[in-house]
Amino acid sequence: MNWENLIINLECIDSLPTLPNVFLRVSQMLNDPMVTAKKLAEVIETDQAIAMKLLKIVNSPFFGFSRKIMTVQDAVVLLGFNATKNTVMTISVIRTLNHESKVEEFNMQDFWKHSIATGLVSRYLAKKTQVDAEKAFVAGILHDIGKIILEQYFQEEMEKVLHLMRTQKISFYEAELQVYKGTHCDLGSYLADKWNLPLPLIEVIDMHHTPGEASEEPKLVSVVHIANVVAKQLGYGCTRGAKEDELDSYAFARLDISASQLEEWAEDVQAYVEESQELFQILE
Repeated sequence: MNWENLIINLECIDSLPTLPNVFLRVSQMLNDPMVTAKKLAEVIETDQAIAMKLLKIVNSPFFGFSRKIMTVQDAVVLLGFNATKNTVMTISVIRTLNHESKVEEFNMQDFWKHSIATGLVSRYLAKKTQVDAEKAFVAGILHDIGKIILEQYFQEEMEKVLHLMRTQKISFYEAELQVYKGTHCDLGSYLADKWNLPLPLIEVIDMHHTPGEASEEPKLVSVVHIANVVAKQLGYGCTRGAKEDELDSYAFARLDISASQLEEWAEDVQAYVEESQELFQILE
């Protein structure tokens, strides 16, 4: 199936996943300048699964608060509204898309480990390069969601991509272009647009392999581009047998860092990801 037919088929699918109502309501409420932490907490608490994961994340070493957070309202106050929204978004997307893989050679657990590791590396790099760290964390986790759409609705194309990737020793991205003339970036941004996610996140999903094309928040896209490769180098890859992705020199220039600096940070990055292992169990 070529790209045009794939998109036509995608538009005809009535069962495309939708995000939980809690996230949608939180997003709407944040447009109101009079919204309070108490009101946000009340909405989040209507979904106990999301509320409990939010509290677990807030109490993990990831945020490093000095005292135990007992209520959702306290979590909202300490995180702030934007970080609360980003955290609820992350929990919602993973809960919506996580399922048993329909493609034998695509390991869903490895996929989410890669996604979360990319989020963690993105957060680390963002702090080094004056980019919003919490936005970078969410963007890193969401960057590959198009692979889930390919795996869930177009198994034949996914199997062809994985086969070509391994037999020709090329990247997943390169194999996609050969198989159906599109990529998981296109599929992911299509879904993110359907979900009305913020434009900077849609851009990251769409352009994390081509950061030079970004215009909305090119530094954010560059952070995730680099983090995606670094996460794989740390052993958190989700498509075994693929050729390693190449780092785009534009991303380094846009962030005003060098490859040697990245190498200097390597041990710290690895330690940071390992220290945050609890997040893998909480979010998956």
